[in-house]
Amino acid sequence: MFGKLFAHTTVRALVAATIVIASGGIANAEDGDLARGEQLYALCVKCHMADGGGNSEALAPAIAGMPVWYVEMQLKNFASGIRGLHAKDTGGLRMYPMSQWLRTEADQKAVAAYVASMTPVEPEKELEEEGDPARGAGYYAVCSGCHGAAGEGNQGMGAPPLVGQSDWYLFSSIKKYRNKIRGSGTGDPYGVAMQGMVGTLADEAAIVDVIAHIETLSQ
Repeated sequence: MFGKLFAHTTVRALVAATIVIASGGIANAEDGDLARGEQLYALCVKCHMADGGGNSEALAPAIAGMPVWYVEMQLKNFASGIRGLHAKDTGGLRMYPMSQWLRTEADQKAVAAYVASMTPVEPEKELEEEGDPARGAGYYAVCSGCHGAAGEGNQGMGAPPLVGQSDWYLFSSIKKYRNKIRGSGTGDPYGVAMQGMVGTLADEAAIVDVIAHIETLSQ
């Protein structure tokens, strides 16, 4: 199902990163400055797209409109190696070197602020399987304790919003947590919690069902 997702590389993205940084365009700006964040976002466009809508072939999720706190936390996790260094996490292994181009906390804050300011993009359905939202609602009861009944997310629980996220990315992420590809990095308590939570989904059919329910939350 996901064979096509491993086709692209980050070579052009790294070249773009070099150009942006060499230009000096990231200097002399305040933390969270949107103009600076937009300049730095040039590093991200090749995978996450100019509108932040993501690209499954580049293993890049939709990020437009994600909360500042969550984007900043994930950038820090990638930069420190808490996330993205598992040998089987192809998408994470791409993000790890990209995160190194954001050399300071101010860089991370600026990009996070810009991403949060972007208008969310409605994702296209990419999973071939059709889940059962009614069954998925039962499975989602476990998820709602952190992610919220409406999938709105909860900063206090370290849980991002789920509404508006691409189905392929939700599926891929749950599978990574189940296989301990994601969430096993030292210093990632939220990842460890997620590994336990996804254990309530017995098989891939259950995963597809819970995603089908999540999709109804944004309607």
